[in-house]
Amino acid sequence: MKLCDYCGFVIKENDAKCSNCRMVVPGRESMLVQPNSVSSPKKVQSQMPSRTISSFIPKKFIAILLVIGLFSSPQTQTLLNDGLNYWDELNTPYYTIPEKITLTYVRNFEIYVEEGDEVEYTLTLSIPENRPSGSQADIINWQTIDNLQVSPAYNLTPEGRMEWRNNLTGDDRDFISLEYTATISLIRPELKISDSGLVSDISDDYDLYLQDEWLIEPSNEDVQNLAIQLSNGTDGNVIMILKNIFDYIEENYRYQKSSIPKSCQDTIVGRVGDCDDFSILFSSIARAAGIPAWLELGIIPAFIDTSEACDLRDWGGHAWVNALVPLNDGTSTVVSIDLANSYFMWMPPYRISDWVDNGNGEDLDSYYYLFSSKGINSQATYKENSYVSECEVQGEVKLTDLELDL
Repeated sequence: MKLCDYCGFVIKENDAKCSNCRMVVPGRESMLVQPNSVSSPKKVQSQMPSRTISSFIPKKFIAILLVIGLFSSPQTQTLLNDGLNYWDELNTPYYTIPEKITLTYVRNFEIYVEEGDEVEYTLTLSIPENRPSGSQADIINWQTIDNLQVSPAYNLTPEGRMEWRNNLTGDDRDFISLEYTATISLIRPELKISDSGLVSDISDDYDLYLQDEWLIEPSNEDVQNLAIQLSNGTDGNVIMILKNIFDYIEENYRYQKSSIPKSCQDTIVGRVGDCDDFSILFSSIARAAGIPAWLELGIIPAFIDTSEACDLRDWGGHAWVNALVPLNDGTSTVVSIDLANSYFMWMPPYRISDWVDNGNGEDLDSYYYLFSSKGINSQATYKENSYVSECEVQGEVKLTDLELDL
C-alpha cells in the first residue's frame, strides 16, 4: 500500500494525483499526458493546486496530535486510571471472608459406665455468652448468643459454669444437650503501628494479666530474656512488640497437636506446640514485656465452605490470645491474636468463643477438665456429638492480603 508523501492519504494503483491533496505522485507524471490522435505529445506542465496550510501537514501527524490531546485530557486520565485500577483488581488474587455468620450450634453428650458397676460423674460446661465480655473492653458485640436451650437442668458453679452431676450403674446412660444461636462477626480493626501507645501508657487496671498464672509464666528466666530481645528497638510501641512476639513464634516453632497444654519451658525447649501451647507462650512473653495478655478458649470448624452455602463441620477446641493495646489518642482496645492460624490482630467469623480467661489460674486449669468420674474400680466416660444445624452468611469482605497493613 502506497501513501501520499504530503498528506499520508492512500494512493491507489492508477492514481496520478493524490485524491486528497491533489499533489502529483512522484514517478507517475507520464500518466497525466492526454494523447492527441495526430499531433505529437505536448509538454506536460505540472499544475500546483491552491493549498491551505493544513495541506502541508501530513494527516498522520494530525491524527497523532489528536490522540495525544485526547489522552492528556483530565477526563481521559481519570477513565484510564479507573480502567487500570479495575484491571489490577481483576488480576489481584483475593480472599472472600464472610462479614457475619449466624448459626445454630448443637451439643449432645452421652455419658455411660466404661468399666465397673457404679460410678459418679461430673460434666462442667461454660454458659454461652455474648462477646466482648469482662476484660475484653470493646463496645460492639462480635458474638451474640440467642435462644439457649439446655436439657436437663443444670446447677450453677461458683465460677459461673453449668454443672451436671449424677451416679450411673451398669448399662445406665445419661443424655445432656444444649442448643443455641450464635451470630459471629469478622474482627478486623483498622489499626497501624503508628496508632499504638507505649507500654508506659498501659492502665494499672490490667495488672492481673501481668502476673504468673497456671502455665503462663512471665517470671520464667527464658521468657524474660525473650521479652527483652523482642522489645529491643521498639521504643515501647505495644503493637510493634506484639508483632515481634507473633513473628518469633511463627518463625521458630512447629505446630504439633498435644493432648494437654504444656508449660512455657517445655514449649521453648521442644520448639513444637499447638494452639494452647502457642497462646500460653505468647501470653507469657507479652506479660514479661509489660503488656497484659490472656487466653480465650472456644471452638472452630476444621471444614469450612461458604462458596455456595454455609457449611461448617468437624468442630473442635481452640485457643487464641487477647492483648491490651493502648492507643496514642489516650484510649485503649483489646486485640485478638490466633497463633495457630496466623491471624495477627484480626479474626474471621469461623469461631465460637466459649470462655475468656479471668486471671484465675484455677479456673483456667479446670476449663481443660470438663469431665471427671470416680468410683470403686469404676470409670465413666462420654461421647459428644456436636454440629451446626443451620447456618447463614451475611455479607462478604474481599481481602487481597490476610495480614493487616501495619
